[in-house]
Amino acid sequence: MQDDLEHRPPHPATPQFVTDRVLAPMLGVSVGFLQKDRREAQRIPFVRLGDRCLYDVRDALAAVKALSVGGPRGRRGRLGGPGK
Repeated sequence: MQDDLEHRPPHPATPQFVTDRVLAPMLGVSVGFLQKDRREAQRIPFVRLGDRCLYDVRDALAAVKALSVGGPRGRRGRLGGPGK
């Protein structure tokens, strides 16, 4: 029974914590960007454990999604479209 628990994948609600070196490529940003964000803006949530900073992947992705600006754009040009 114990052997089955060791090889079971984590529960979907279990946070997966990663370092900035792992998270940066997932977000398409540099490690330096994440370090600067921790010092200044703190837009992406992190956990500090001693001298280590870890990110919950789902929380980080949700924070980035919340920063989205704009949306689908309409056609360019005059209002009303062609011939109006």
